[in-house]
Amino acid sequence: MKKNLIVVGSGFGGIAAALRMRAKGFEVTLLEKHPDLGGRARVFVKGDFIYDAVPTVITAPYFLEELFILVNKKINNYVKIVPLHLWYLF
Repeated sequence: MKKNLIVVGSGFGGIAAALRMRAKGFEVTLLEKHPDLGGRARVFVKGDFIYDAVPTVITAPYFLEELFILVNKKINNYVKIVPLHLWYLF
């Protein structure tokens, strides 16, 4: 018998939790109040403008790569991660 699981929120954490549980054999339902996925990392359109919900920097791309491996996909087939070259240091 397959176990059912509900994940609320489709930000990076919700998507990661859903993928990990799916890889462990759970039947997963992902709930999101917005019409698109991504949580604070999403982009949305309002009127004539496109907004980034929050400035997004991925500081640990290896976590994303791990999620793609869980579902037998290659991250390079879907996204291009580009390093950020800072012009200043803290």
